[in-house]
Amino acid sequence: MQQFYRNGQLIEWNPESPVITCLMSVYNGEEFLREAMDSILDQTYTNFEFLIINDGSTDDTVPIIESYDDPRIRLIHNEVNIGLTKSLNKGIGLAKGEYIARMDADDISLPERFERQIEVLLNSKIDICGTQGYVGKLNNDYVTNLPTSDFFIKL
Repeated sequence: MQQFYRNGQLIEWNPESPVITCLMSVYNGEEFLREAMDSILDQTYTNFEFLIINDGSTDDTVPIIESYDDPRIRLIHNEVNIGLTKSLNKGIGLAKGEYIARMDADDISLPERFERQIEVLLNSKIDICGTQGYVGKLNNDYVTNLPTSDFFIKL
């Protein structure tokens, strides 16, 4: 296990065999990238690698990623844009984690996401789990769109 500090908090992780690979492919995602990355790097469960596939971005995506000093980040560059599916397949082949957590450059994860998901996966016969939700503003009112039953979660 290696240790380092992030925002004053001691982080422990195993770079050779992280339990989770958080896989993100990004193409010109500078607008929300920093928020998305912070939401992953601030997870309460810390034994993960953050594998980011830069899919040929031409904006400030790469400088944003490179501005982070966190050893869990592993940045891979595609020479040309090959698209989301091929980039994710490439990432799956490079992943070190036993489990893969998907993340998009415009997503925000709650701090307990990995902790809750890994608890379910390790303590049940479930092989896959996910989350979905939306909270936003429409005409100055907050709008939510969260699954309310098993039926909607499975869609």
